[in-house]
Amino acid sequence: MEQDENKWDDQVKKAVWSKGRINPDYSPDILRWDRNGHVMMWSEYGRKDSKFGWGIGIIDPDPDQGKDPGKKTGRNPRDGGNNIKNLQPLNVWYENN
Repeated sequence: MEQDENKWDDQVKKAVWSKGRINPDYSPDILRWDRNGHVMMWSEYGRKDSKFGWGIGIIDPDPDQGKDPGKKTGRNPRDGGNNIKNLQPLNVWYENN
């Protein structure tokens, strides 16, 4: 699930990018893999028309679903679960093609 790419600041983008798998043949600042093994390039952020485009996706849209409502999870209900722990980098070209 992809979020509005304009809402993320550089600090969040860098933190989420760092979650991508490193390819030992390339600088991790330039190229990484997403969880599906698709290549992403830092410079292609937000580009759905690029085979290496990437965006920020939510891992679990409702991380508290099915949990004990009395248990504190540390999730801020106002952020919709969009804290760094719940975000991941995803190649957006494969999602759209």
